[in-house]
Amino acid sequence: MSYEVKRSDSRVKWVLWSIVSLALIHILWGAAVRATGSGLGCPDWPLCSGQVIPPFETAAVIEFVHRFMALFLTVGVIWVLVKSWFGQGRLSQIRPIVLAFASLLVVQIVLGAVTVLTELPALLVGSHLTISMLFISLMVMGAVQVQTGSLSVHGFPKWRGIAAIAAGLLVVISGAFVVGMSAGIACHGILSCNGGGGSPRLLEEVHMGHRYSAYIFSVALALLAGWRIRVDQGAARLLGFLVLALLAVQITLGFTQVLLGLPGVLRVAHVFTAALIVAAATALYFWPLARQAEQPVPVEKTETSPAQPSPAPDPA
Repeated sequence: MSYEVKRSDSRVKWVLWSIVSLALIHILWGAAVRATGSGLGCPDWPLCSGQVIPPFETAAVIEFVHRFMALFLTVGVIWVLVKSWFGQGRLSQIRPIVLAFASLLVVQIVLGAVTVLTELPALLVGSHLTISMLFISLMVMGAVQVQTGSLSVHGFPKWRGIAAIAAGLLVVISGAFVVGMSAGIACHGILSCNGGGGSPRLLEEVHMGHRYSAYIFSVALALLAGWRIRVDQGAARLLGFLVLALLAVQITLGFTQVLLGLPGVLRVAHVFTAALIVAAATALYFWPLARQAEQPVPVEKTETSPAQPSPAPDPA
């Protein structure tokens, strides 16, 4: 690989990780938009109250900053798309991934506009957050492939990986609709719903569905992280510890916010930690195994030859 190709790969690698970081901040800010009730701070799209510069009102500024971040994300994705399309080396390998997350971004922009213009229906709000999580996962996949040169899953225990991915999708989708439908307060108990009949049955079912999928996902992801910690080393080992720490924080946040009646700060932290888990779990799943873990050094067997009789001493 030529020096120019390596330098281009390195540049795109840092841009991809920068876009992942910005996307995480974008989700954090979007959670703050929801928690502060600023989703309709700009009631039209793409302008804000018919103006290029939003009115100096708290809700309008919060919502407009969220849109401004999306603009930077779009520019970054377009740059990566062009570089991968005309690039060589590892850049050419991520074209399908780049096309996938670029397509998701287009869907997300359209969905965001429709969500605002239709005054934040729950179905669209939930879909909007789900696509954001999938976008981050695809971005991390592209960054991992450019950094390591491959996306390796063949050394993993398959059932753990499949269980983690399936449960992760359920958690993301159900969590997004808990947010979109404001079902977070539908259940007040820890081990059971204990809704007390104050919430519609549908909201209780959505809430508990999210909890059950979160339990399954936590177990599957913890097993996967533990396996990588045990057999791997370097970056993947650190990712395993990071995933376990994020899971512990997320479980604590989930129960605490229910007990305290969903304070805004905890709701924002819960959504943001979910995005961090999506990013870290994706990297953990696709990060190639270390050579020592993937290809153990075989023990060489030496054949024992029959003992040769010692020569008889010459007669004196």
